Amino acid sequence: MLREPVAEIAALFDVYQSGLVFHCLCAVTRLGVPDQLGDDPRPVAEVAAAVGADTDALRRVLRLLAGHHLVEFEPGTDEVALTHRGALLRRDHPLSLAATFATLGVSDVAHRTADTLRTGRAAAPVALGEDFWSFLAARPDRQTVFSQAMAEQARLLSLPCVDLVDWPTEGVVVDLGGGTGALLAAVLGTAPRLRGVLVDQPQVLDRSRAAVAERGLADRCEVRAGDLFDPAPPGDVYVLSRVLHDWDDEAVVGILTAVAAGARAGARLIVFEDVLPEDGSATAAQAWADIAMMLLYEGARERTAGQYRELLERGGWQLRDAVPGPPGMHVIEAVRSA
Repeated sequence: MLREPVAEIAALFDVYQSGLVFHCLCAVTRLGVPDQLGDDPRPVAEVAAAVGADTDALRRVLRLLAGHHLVEFEPGTDEVALTHRGALLRRDHPLSLAATFATLGVSDVAHRTADTLRTGRAAAPVALGEDFWSFLAARPDRQTVFSQAMAEQARLLSLPCVDLVDWPTEGVVVDLGGGTGALLAAVLGTAPRLRGVLVDQPQVLDRSRAAVAERGLADRCEVRAGDLFDPAPPGDVYVLSRVLHDWDDEAVVGILTAVAAGARAGARLIVFEDVLPEDGSATAAQAWADIAMMLLYEGARERTAGQYRELLERGGWQLRDAVPGPPGMHVIEAVRSA
């Protein structure tokens, strides 16, 4: 009879401790500690000096992360190296998740979850002193890391969905909120006669133009400043990748209406978002994402296919299909209403 309660207590303490591990991981990534480490062990004091950290504090945090197989210490020494898992937090790793852990996000606002439970409002304004987007826009350094985090997540979630879409062989694809253009570049790679328009906020565009030029697409891809709520540029296919879940229902309708206002007759809309089951259930990852949206952005949420159908119709679109992609992503396709 005693074994089960002991196991449940241990499981609860694992949850209790995991929150601190997450915060420590975000902190060392923001300081650039993983970039100072590699396969060969290095003294903690050297790493601390390189990133401007207190040696004793860094050593103690790294000891915690060692228990979660992110770093490992040489036995009997003060030298530490990254594990293969920890190496994913280096910015130069080809599959880097550094920006995802370093960016402004859940780790900065989750401590105000009780406020959200009481009010139903986002925690970000309480935790940050202003709404998430305003806080980010006023801090270009944070905006840069956030854009990098979105690119990392697009690589894992959105890019694998490109092959699930029947893209046209020619015409104009407009990516709204497309960041530095990794997704649009993949779409343009499906057909040499396709042209693209990348639309995002003015503070993002210098990086967007540089990335488009680096990919050799400057002659096929226009980069322009725009707001999601302004009429979209003329196009044949529109892409909204992981945009709509950041907004409340009325804002989503406003965005969809703005896209429809600029769309040509017969235009298609491709939405990359996760889709919740209609029965009210959710996987652990879907539930996590839904709470993250609730905490960060006012009225934001993950949605079911039925909810997307209703919002699309209100915004001037007809839902055609919702096809599962990699875990955490679906391809939602709609056509402009007549």
